[in-house]
Parts: sequence; structure tokens; C-alpha cells
Amino acid sequence: MNIHDLRAAQVHFESQIDIVLESRKELYKLRNSFAKYYSFDRINSMPIDHYSIGNELPKKGFNFCYTIERQLDSLGRIIGATSFKFGVYYGRTKSEPEYKYRFTKKFGNNATEAYNNVKTEILKLLESGRSENIEEIVSNKISPMFKRKILYTYFLERYLNVFSDEHLEYFLVQLNIDTHDLVWSDAVIKREALINFKNSDEVMKNWSTDLFSYFLYNVYPGRPPKESSDSKNPLEDYKNPDFPIDPTPEWIDMSIEPPKEVASHKKPRKGKENPDYEKEARKQKKLGDRGEKLVLDMERLRLEELGLPRLSKKVSKAKYDYLGYDIKSFEENGDERFIEVKATRSKVSAANFFLSVNEFHKAKKLKNYFVYVVFDILSDNPKVWKIGNPFNPANKNVRMIPISYRVEINAKKK
Repeated sequence: MNIHDLRAAQVHFESQIDIVLESRKELYKLRNSFAKYYSFDRINSMPIDHYSIGNELPKKGFNFCYTIERQLDSLGRIIGATSFKFGVYYGRTKSEPEYKYRFTKKFGNNATEAYNNVKTEILKLLESGRSENIEEIVSNKISPMFKRKILYTYFLERYLNVFSDEHLEYFLVQLNIDTHDLVWSDAVIKREALINFKNSDEVMKNWSTDLFSYFLYNVYPGRPPKESSDSKNPLEDYKNPDFPIDPTPEWIDMSIEPPKEVASHKKPRKGKENPDYEKEARKQKKLGDRGEKLVLDMERLRLEELGLPRLSKKVSKAKYDYLGYDIKSFEENGDERFIEVKATRSKVSAANFFLSVNEFHKAKKLKNYFVYVVFDILSDNPKVWKIGNPFNPANKNVRMIPISYRVEINAKKK
């Protein structure tokens, strides 16, 4: 996650919040009416035809499943999966054209028994949601997607309306808060991680979960991208990289070799005469943020495996750019290790990266300084090369090429 991109997106979104809230006013009104109408007691006595999708809408009140899935669709989409997600529904199948009540066998041996058990589970879910008992929510027998939408509908300010596992994992990765344990946990736990991320942010902690979800999908990081082969799309360079979920990075050993000679008469390749350094820096920042996250996890694991959990917990990202490094880790004896992370899409090969003037000066001053190069950052198995400080003492095999200058011109009005 690029904190500067996040803050810029928040500035834009905060100027639009009143417009967003106004556009969703009728939606909130419908949700409030539904939740008030279907109280605990009314659900307990609700007839099957008022619950099951496929029946005509009741003249008074709401059809429970139809309202949650269809009428409140803009509060989180669960359309797509079959109607068996409701436990009981009224309809037909391709192989059986007769309209009748159909049910999921895990709830009973007939429609009546299944429906009573479904109601029981919904009431249990509402109790668990009210008491914020996450373990009970996870174990509840209601189908995952329907369960998530019920929770959000009744507890709008507490639970998050991101229901797709694919979307949950995408947001966790793009915000760099994914961990191995989190990736393999229940979707309920993943949503809790996103809510905790929101509540720990100075700007977003005051937003409702609905505004936060709207922000994720429509502003930052944006809806998960669809596959596109349009290389001429002007937005292509602004899309978030497709980082894999739960990668397994590994260390590699390499040696620094003498640089290859570059022929002085060699002409630049066509189309490369005027590189767009700003665009490249923008791309590299997103890769770098992900690389830092991988290295952070690897350093913590390295110290854990050395039997040093106390030091592992102290590994951290640098809070400020001026510090000149990305991650502070530790040696076995407790000495600090300062790490600059450089990430690339390229397979393992020569390491080519940009280094700021500040980073270079800090590299020459900091003791126990390393450069970690993360190769193949978009793969499931990135490779990490740990390079001892190549700048102090200066390694004669490391070539540094200036590409820009800071220009200062003193002037006065004529």
C-alpha cells in the first residue's frame, strides 16, 4: 500500500461524502424499515411464503430473502450463487420443471423441517452478531454469503459489506495487510481485519462501514480489475499490479560480478529515447510497497526460526522516508539491521534499481546496512537476494548512473 496514494484518495473521497450519502439515502431508509419490520419475534413467527424467494411479494411488509438479495443489492451484492444459499426457496430446476419448495438437505429432510432449522440459525446469527461473538458467527450454518449479508443488513455500523472471498483477498493484498494465517482464515475473520484497518486509520475511523466499503470499491484501491489485453488503454499504467495472494518468497544467494561493458557507439532502442521516469517511479512505488511487506514478513520469520520471538516482534517499517531505509530488523545478538528494499517484476538476473540521493548518503553512514532485491514480485514464489552494503565501502563492480539533477537558479525581478 502506498500511504501517499491512500491519503490523496481520502482527500478526494471526503469532498464527495455528502454526495455519496445523499445518493444512498433511500437505500438506508429501506434497510432501516426492513430491519425494524423483521424483528426477532417476527422472524420467529414468519411464514415460509414470506421468507422464501420465488413467492409473490407480500402485500404488507417484505419478502425476507428477496429484499436482502434484490432490493438491498446496492448494500452488497450476493446475486449470482443459486437460491440454495437461502436454505429454502420456491422454484424449479432444469431437471425438475415443477414449482415447489426446495431445500438444502443439511437443514432437514423436508421443506418444513429445513425452514424451521433455517429460522433457528438466522436467530442464532442475529444473537451472535449483536454480541460480536466471532466464533459463533463463523460456525453458524447459514451459507457464507447469505450470512454476511444478514449481518451487515442488521448491524450496518459493525460489519462490512464485502461478501466475495476474491474481493476480500484483493483488498487485503492491495492494502498490504494480508498474512498467511489471515489468507487461510474464514471470510468473517478477513472482514474483521479490514474493519480493524479502517478503525486504526486516523481518517477512516470516523467513516461508517458502508462508506469504507464504497471507498474500497470506487476510490482506493478500486474494484478488482478484469483481465485486459488492451495495451493502449491510457489507464493501464495506473492500475494496481495483480499481486498473488499468499506468496511463498524464498532467499537466494548470488554474487556481484563485474559490470558488462556498454559500447559507446550503441544507439538507444526505438521508443526509449525519452523514458517517462515519473511513470516508472509510480509503478516502482507500488512494487516496492509490496516488496517491503514481503521482506518484513521474512525478517520476522527468520528471527522466529532462530528462537528470537522478542526481536521478531520489534521488526518494523521505517516511519519516515528521510531515515533512508525501509525496514529495521535485527541480528542474532540484537544489533540493528537496516534494510533498503528494491522490488522488480523481472526474473532473477542483474539487479537494476533507482536510489535517491538521501538513500545513498544514509547507506554510506548507517552501520549494518543491506539492500534486499525482490525478484519476480508478481509471482507466487518471489526470490529475495540479500546484498551487503555495496556503497560503503564502495564496490567497484556496482555501476551508478546519474539520470536527473536538482537545478537551483537564483533570480530577481528586473
